[in-house]
Amino acid sequence: MLLNACNLRCEYCRCPEVRTKVMTTAQWLDTIEGLRRVGTLRIKWQGGEPTLREDFNVLGAATRKAGIRNSVITNGTLIPAKPQLLDHVDEIIFSLDGSSAEVNDRLRGNGVHALVVASIDLALARGITVYVNQVITQENWDDVEPMLEFCEGRGIKLNAQPVMTGVEFYDNDVIRQRLMLSAENTRTLFGRLAAWQRAGRSVLFQAETYERSGEWADYAQLTTPSDAESSCMAGRYYVHITANGDIRPCIQHGQPFTPKNLLEDGLEHALEHARHHACGNCYTVYLNERKSLFALRPAAVLGVLRRG
Repeated sequence: MLLNACNLRCEYCRCPEVRTKVMTTAQWLDTIEGLRRVGTLRIKWQGGEPTLREDFNVLGAATRKAGIRNSVITNGTLIPAKPQLLDHVDEIIFSLDGSSAEVNDRLRGNGVHALVVASIDLALARGITVYVNQVITQENWDDVEPMLEFCEGRGIKLNAQPVMTGVEFYDNDVIRQRLMLSAENTRTLFGRLAAWQRAGRSVLFQAETYERSGEWADYAQLTTPSDAESSCMAGRYYVHITANGDIRPCIQHGQPFTPKNLLEDGLEHALEHARHHACGNCYTVYLNERKSLFALRPAAVLGVLRRG
């Protein structure tokens, strides 16, 4: 996570309100080198809005030079005016919550849809791997298949995920009061995504993963604790580094955990500490897909190979 600041104010997000220190360019360059030494394969930059950082291209170039796949999740609004932001990107995930401006912009702001679509087309023209992430709320519940058709028209895959509570960077009060899907609608969504995936449509994750997420008991509860130290891959094969250098097992870790800081405690010590936590399970689709991948379940491994 490069920073919490953002140029948008999406209805469900409070990330810009979460104040924190921000690592310098030099500190991030040292961190990238340290991550190379421990064998990191992929870095995904996120925020806030990561392309707000003036050193975004510097960090991307350093990531690629280190032999690490350079990925970013972005709202895409700055790219049409600064296409050089794409110069060192291997993979880009665009946040887009509606297939039309009418749907998207009432959640994310006026004029946002047109800018993101322009950015998607610029990235595709450069041969960059592109995905779309759509956060599903009561406002856009009926727009998932139109968004899927939008993605299929451009040859890209869609990740549609229900808005959730219990995440530090989400406005949990607004979500609970107005935006959160019912449990029935959440399970219906996961069932549709599984069916579309089995039908060969352009859905990002495996049908089995959506079906496991559809079996979660209470969607108001983000995670459940483990009886002993967790066997989850988060903290072992994947970590979340916050803007100030704290290292957590994952961005949605829902159990008590006091992180170590890579600047104060050292990168390797902070990484080792993140391996030991008590978060047992969660329903988030992309984390469950990663669990399947690192468990070497054939469908998940095949899905990654197909995506490249």
